[in-house]
Amino acid sequence: MDDVRFAVIGAGMAGLACAHELTRADAKVTVFERSRGLGGRLATRRIGPLTFDHGAQFITTRRRPFSRHAETAFRAGMLDAWRPRIMEDNRAWPAPIEDWWIGQPGMSALVRPLARNIEIHSGVAVHELIPSQRGWELQTDSGRQSVSFRAVAVAIPAPQAILLLGPHGRSFKQISDVRMAPCWTGMFAFDPPIDAGADARRWTSGPIVWAACNSSKPGRPHTPQCWVLHASSGWSREHIDLDATEAASLLLRAFGDNLDFELPTPVHQDAHRWRHALVEQPLGLSCLVDEEMSAGACGDWCIAPRVEAAFESGRSLAHSLLSMVGLSAPRMLRP
Repeated sequence: MDDVRFAVIGAGMAGLACAHELTRADAKVTVFERSRGLGGRLATRRIGPLTFDHGAQFITTRRRPFSRHAETAFRAGMLDAWRPRIMEDNRAWPAPIEDWWIGQPGMSALVRPLARNIEIHSGVAVHELIPSQRGWELQTDSGRQSVSFRAVAVAIPAPQAILLLGPHGRSFKQISDVRMAPCWTGMFAFDPPIDAGADARRWTSGPIVWAACNSSKPGRPHTPQCWVLHASSGWSREHIDLDATEAASLLLRAFGDNLDFELPTPVHQDAHRWRHALVEQPLGLSCLVDEEMSAGACGDWCIAPRVEAAFESGRSLAHSLLSMVGLSAPRMLRP
């Protein structure tokens, strides 16, 4: 069975957790990622001295497997605690019950230990899965891959996953039940800094639901002062077709309205559109598999809108695929 090859599509937390478990079982794994970097929504954008965690703002841990992964990353200097002062609307908010953790030097550091010794083709988008007598062949933007794969794991947002898997088995039609919301993210740098009353602000209504001073996070540059804003899902849907310049201007204006004072002109402003940012209606399963096709899907959208859910889903899919092809799965850690 040493010639069994697996393809994993997507190098976010779910995909790399899946790939890592497969390699722990001595399987041969190739990961395809359309972006140049790893981590998916565990993302940090750098522009000169400026740093913006413009995707997931932090992670939490609840169950033993993910806690162990976080502990390993912490000991390696890849993770640090963030304890911000928080306000919701105009009220001080108590400290979070769970610890908030951030990647060092960026959010994608959390997935990098999972990527070690794995063949990763970054900047390669997979457009079609083609079943053949030898298994699966992949059509990418660089042409059809010359290697056939015994099984495929699709670890991308649900609306993209169903495009690849929908034609291959009725069980994958369930993916259409998943609902994911978009999110416009605004990135602003101020010099001199502004006083927003807290390091992190939440709002229960209006265009913006979250604002965080990225410069308040350990290991991030303090000047110029960098802020990350997340628009509400409703506002993001309504303005999904804006260009980044327009979105940034509108979000900056809304931020000033929420703070009830006129903001200075930022030294930098930009916006990023996440089309599939937040799980609103999950699948309700740890992963989705089709034994006949030797294929499956995983992601936070299977379980819940949390990074830990993506990790658990990826591991679950890996164990299901290994069982399908007759390989022994590595020992699952108890919660």
